[in-house]
Amino acid sequence: MQAETPRRRVIEFAGQALLLLALLACWEAAAIRFPAPYLPRLERIASSFGNLLHGELLVREVLPSAARVGAGLALGIVLGSTIGLAVGYFRALDPWLRPLLEFLRALPAVTVLPAALLLLGSTDAMRVSIIVFGCMPPVLLAAIDGARRVDQLLLDTARVSGLGPGATVARVIVPAALPHIFAGIRISLGVALIMMVISELLAANNGLGAFIQRNQRLFNTANVYAGVLVIGVLAWLFTAAMLQLEKRVLRWHRGWRGVTE
Repeated sequence: MQAETPRRRVIEFAGQALLLLALLACWEAAAIRFPAPYLPRLERIASSFGNLLHGELLVREVLPSAARVGAGLALGIVLGSTIGLAVGYFRALDPWLRPLLEFLRALPAVTVLPAALLLLGSTDAMRVSIIVFGCMPPVLLAAIDGARRVDQLLLDTARVSGLGPGATVARVIVPAALPHIFAGIRISLGVALIMMVISELLAANNGLGAFIQRNQRLFNTANVYAGVLVIGVLAWLFTAAMLQLEKRVLRWHRGWRGVTE
């Protein structure tokens, strides 16, 4: 079985590469056979994509978007985890906060964009706050669920050992809830990218959302597709970084599951 694993990975990679090449070939053939402004050749898209990844466009369009996503996601994770762990551990808070939490969970994040624009104006603070509002609920609910699923035996052991509420949260609740929190972060990452694009489409002078909208109005579709590809690259980079962090932080969890299973 161990000898077959590398071979299977090579076969899977080859299949994925062939599928991608086939799709690109179909696109190029369609662009040549049916030339139209909305169907640019691949070389034009590749050129626009390369231009976005260096020089002035990188600084003006890509890096601001990446910074907004990073800041909004980080704040959303911190706020969602803190509130979620508190609500999950201190059950007395649930009757007071549950209606508000359910309301926020059901409220589409984009609906607060007009209000945020009125309160904060067309600023980076507004864009980051929109991202925070969008990506916090998944982490919040995951933290609540994780805190409430802690094995009662662990809590009893902490109490017998003389740990206070703060120490119990730090040494028992947080480690036990981390797998759930990371699951919520995966969802929040996609939401953060969506909210970044929406906020920049509606109220921004720079960033990938504004870049895509500006080029769409100018019928420069190669730049539009290039902007979409760069957003995909950002999503891949953020996901890869999150998976590496999760792998390091939850190394003990995989070992514990291997022993208990």
